[in-house]
Amino acid sequence: MFPSVGRTAIAQSAITATDALVFGMIEGRPTVNADHVVYDPQDGIRATAFDSNGSIAKQLSIVASLSEARALTGKSDPDEAAAALLESNSCSAVIVKCGPQGALVATHSARDWISSFPSSRVWKIGSGDVFSAAYAHAWINEANTPLEAAWFASRMVSEYVATRKESFSPADMLVIRSDAAKAAAKARQVARPIPGGSIYLAGPFFTTAQQWLIDEARSSLLEMGFKVFSPMHEVGKGLPHEVAPADLFALEKSSLVFALLDGLDAGTLFEVGYARALDISVVGVAECMDKQPLTMLLGSGCAITNDFATAIYSACWQMMGDV
Repeated sequence: MFPSVGRTAIAQSAITATDALVFGMIEGRPTVNADHVVYDPQDGIRATAFDSNGSIAKQLSIVASLSEARALTGKSDPDEAAAALLESNSCSAVIVKCGPQGALVATHSARDWISSFPSSRVWKIGSGDVFSAAYAHAWINEANTPLEAAWFASRMVSEYVATRKESFSPADMLVIRSDAAKAAAKARQVARPIPGGSIYLAGPFFTTAQQWLIDEARSSLLEMGFKVFSPMHEVGKGLPHEVAPADLFALEKSSLVFALLDGLDAGTLFEVGYARALDISVVGVAECMDKQPLTMLLGSGCAITNDFATAIYSACWQMMGDV
C-alpha cells in the first residue's frame, strides 16, 4: 500500500557529512547533519521539509518541482513558494522547476528564470535525479553560484534525456559546459507566460485503449499549463453534420495539433491534413508505424516521433517557441 497523504518522514540512522545530496523517499530518510546540502523532496503533493525529521544543514539548497514547492509551503505561485522556503533555517537557494516555463532560481538577493534545453528524444525516468545531482556537483564541488549551477543542471538533463547515458566523456562535458555558459546570458527576471493558444488533440477514441491514450495526452498537456481542445471531451460522438463542423471550428482556432497516429484513423489524418493546409504545426505520435505510410505527413513538415513522452515535450517546446 502507498503511504497516506500527510505522513511524516521515518527517522533512520543519523548521517553526518561535509556535503550531502538528500532525496525524499517513500521508505523514509535518515537524519542528516551536513555543512552543505542539496535537498530534493521528490514526493509531489506528499513532500516533507528537509528539517521535518531533525535534519540540519549550515547551507541548504532546495530543488523542487512546483507541486512539491506548493506542498511544502501552501503557496501556489512559484515566487511566493520560493520566498517561503527561503525563510526556513539555513536555506540559501531554492530552485522551483516549472515545466515548459523553465525553473525559478531564487536566493535572498536575486530571482532568475532559466530555460530547458530542447532535445530530440526525452527519456523522462531519472531526469529529476540528474538535475539535482548535477546541481549539487556544480554548487558544492565547483562552488558555482546557484544560477550557474542550475543552468549546468538543465543542460545535463537535456543530454541525459536525449542519450540515456549514465556517464559522459570529457568531450561531452566540454560541450555541455559551453552550452550552459552561453545560455546563462538568457536568464530572465520573470517567468515566460504560457501561450494562450490551444492544442488540438487529434486521435481515435473508439476503443478503451484509444480513450485511455487520449486521456493521458490531454492530462499531460493540461498539467504543463496549456489549453487543450479534445474532440472526445468537448464534442464527443454524434452525427457527422454536427461533429465535423464543431471539431473543425476548434481546429481552425488552435495553435498546434497533437496527433495520435497509430492505426491511421481516417478522421485523424483528415485533421492533420486540414491543419497543415492552414499552416498549423503538427506533432504526432506513431509508436507502431513505419515511415512509408507517413510519407505525406513527414513531407509536409509534421514532427513525428515513436515516443509518447518525446511528443509531449516537443509540443510544449513548440508552443513556447523553443524549437
